[in-house]
Amino acid sequence: MSEDTKKAPEQKFGDQVQETSKNFINSNYIIKSHELIHQGHKVYLLAQGTNAPYKGSKGHLDATNNVYKLTDMFLKYGANSNIGIILKDTGLVVLDIDRHTPDKNGLASLKKAGITPNFDNEVIEKTPRNGFHVFYYIPKGFDIEKINHNPLNGVEIITDKITVAPSFKTIDGNPVSYEHLGKDFIHANLMPKWLIDLVSNVATSSNTQTRRAPKYSIDQRIEMLLNGFTEGERNNQIMSFAGWLLSIRNIDPNLIYELVQKINSESSVPLPDKEVNTIFRSAYNREVKRASMGGR
Repeated sequence: MSEDTKKAPEQKFGDQVQETSKNFINSNYIIKSHELIHQGHKVYLLAQGTNAPYKGSKGHLDATNNVYKLTDMFLKYGANSNIGIILKDTGLVVLDIDRHTPDKNGLASLKKAGITPNFDNEVIEKTPRNGFHVFYYIPKGFDIEKINHNPLNGVEIITDKITVAPSFKTIDGNPVSYEHLGKDFIHANLMPKWLIDLVSNVATSSNTQTRRAPKYSIDQRIEMLLNGFTEGERNNQIMSFAGWLLSIRNIDPNLIYELVQKINSESSVPLPDKEVNTIFRSAYNREVKRASMGGR
């Protein structure tokens, strides 16, 4: 294959970017979204100043790696729409460190656990509420599905989708931006050993039970009850919370469903009712199957 042939796809993409730039508003959001597509990511749009989908849109389900389709979305919703990327199937995960309040400080939680990570050479984005997202690649052979997504207070692993810079949130009436630091996402490092150890919450060989330990602790589930489900982890949390209560045989499943709906409705970014229903049905069917096999 000649060198010119190798460069053809990249040149074609560049032509697309130039064409859309000529015919549309010169927006940092549009330029960044094109760069993300060039890096191999699927991009979706969110309402300005929020992490919520536009009314009438499908949010992350509209994610695309087609420049023309994405430009059409910008034309429809606005040139400065917030942008997000799909993480699933990219090999990337995000370590989300919250520092919202003194009682929810991920760095303090890591320190308390005896972990003092160095993020100097990582791909990082600062978030509007003084937290940050650290992007890592999943090591080959590591099963990211069998992890504790919320290992510590203020520490979360996000595996499905994420809002990225130059998006912003409106906080107390003021726009506060996400800020990208360091390298592009494609140059992220592998998950370090301390993080793998932290999230590998599985039953030990000394445990007489062979099944995996619960993804969320009782304290974390109570926090869901009080504060709603967390964006980026809503599907997992609804599945876990519903399954936990459904495993208690003397609670009416209809009451559990109503409770899950109420918690979702009070979350900062609720999931559509149809999606909640699908997740709950899956949790219910799983618990019925476990009961028929003599499970807990």
